[in-house]
Amino acid sequence: MIAVKFSTERKRANEIMNKSKNKYKSRSIMLLGCFTIFCLSSIIILFSIYSMNKVRKESDFITQEILPAKIFSMKIETSLIDQETGIRAYIISENEVFLQSYYLGNKEMQQNYNLLSNLKKNGLNIDRINRLNQQMKFISNFFHEQVLLVENGKSYEAKLNLNKGKHLVDEFSVTDDLLLNEIETNINSSREKVANTQILHKCLLITLGIILIACNFIFFSYIRSNMHEEINKKNKTNEGLQKLISLQEEYIANISHELKTPLNVIFSGIQLFQMYCHKGSLDEKTESINRYLDSMKLNSYRLNKLINNIVDSSKIEAGFFKLNQSNNNIVEVVEEIVMSITNVTDIKGIHITFDTDIEEKIIACDPEKIERIVLNLISNAIKFSDEGDEIFVNFKDKNEFVEISVKDNGIGIKEKDLETIFNRFKQVDKSLSRNSEGSGIGLNLVKSIVELHGGSIYAESEFGKGSKFIVTIPSVKILKENILYNSKLSSSDEMIRVEFSDIYS
Repeated sequence: MIAVKFSTERKRANEIMNKSKNKYKSRSIMLLGCFTIFCLSSIIILFSIYSMNKVRKESDFITQEILPAKIFSMKIETSLIDQETGIRAYIISENEVFLQSYYLGNKEMQQNYNLLSNLKKNGLNIDRINRLNQQMKFISNFFHEQVLLVENGKSYEAKLNLNKGKHLVDEFSVTDDLLLNEIETNINSSREKVANTQILHKCLLITLGIILIACNFIFFSYIRSNMHEEINKKNKTNEGLQKLISLQEEYIANISHELKTPLNVIFSGIQLFQMYCHKGSLDEKTESINRYLDSMKLNSYRLNKLINNIVDSSKIEAGFFKLNQSNNNIVEVVEEIVMSITNVTDIKGIHITFDTDIEEKIIACDPEKIERIVLNLISNAIKFSDEGDEIFVNFKDKNEFVEISVKDNGIGIKEKDLETIFNRFKQVDKSLSRNSEGSGIGLNLVKSIVELHGGSIYAESEFGKGSKFIVTIPSVKILKENILYNSKLSSSDEMIRVEFSDIYS
């Protein structure tokens, strides 16, 4: 005893240690996953900021430094060309109107000297900028001298130098084109830097993104498999409890109705008998009393059936329901059951037919439970049939198993209800049952009994054209039979009355 106790305690201690280890391992993996995601996210953010700053810097350099320098350089060249054109026109026509463009351009040129010097700060060629500056000054001085020659009446000398002014402007244009090419080179270089930075940024982001996605996938997969499993279990448990509560509520409502209806009939009969007793008219009301006694007996059978179904269903759920199997001719068992209820079907105006493809088939079964199965299925067929309808009970030998089917051409079952009719306490819509009522336990109980035999049951139906219930039972025999229960089926009227108690004329 001490050794067993010690072993149990040791086992519990090991379980606690394993739980602690698993808990510590889970926390470690979660922390590692969070740290990895944080590091990768930080790298992405930092490199994104670096790339954005570099791109912004290059873009600012192009827009604020290089492009203004290019525009300014082109503006100077345009101004010199305008001045040269105005001076040429003035020398030829001696009309001072043409000097307006010269004076306007000359005024701009005074401002451009300082701006041209600022281009040295942009990293452009200093010698080229100095040369442009010297050429601008030399051209400005030359234009000024040409104007003075015309004003002093020496137009002839000025005309001799007309081509020299154009030549000086062309030389300036050549130097300015070199500067523009240098500016264009700087622009292309900056654009290339921006493009390379963007490509590098994109590649790094894709790589880190893939790594981050992989880490997230691994991390969240771990969380889902280890943590969400508990949530899923709780959700499934809650769903099961909700379904169970719903079934219990439906069960209580159905059972309450089924219990109250026959009790009310019996109670009404008792009240009527008491009234007859007080009045002393029992002998006079014999016919009425017998009618009420039959009704009370029928409702007693109905209560008996309901209680039996509840008890047996509970036994099956608890695992206490046992079969008393013996080797029997299943064909004869089913045929006797069908023949025993022909009186009931005749009264209802329903024709019942039994058909078999074999006369004898010995298998292991519980005849009483087989009777209960078949009577229940036939009872359901009668419930959903009208006068003049037919019920077909067929037996087929399938070698490894036997098939018993009960088919009617009554109202049928909707397709959506076929999946639930075997659920415990589940009733098909009562509005479809024109001839009877029920608690919804019967088909579930039938299914359970069939499954205890190792078989199965399913239904086929087309709404408005009838239903067919098919039961399959394995074709096996037992070596050891219980002699006490190895007897033929009695098919007693009592059993039939109990099973058919909820069918009203």
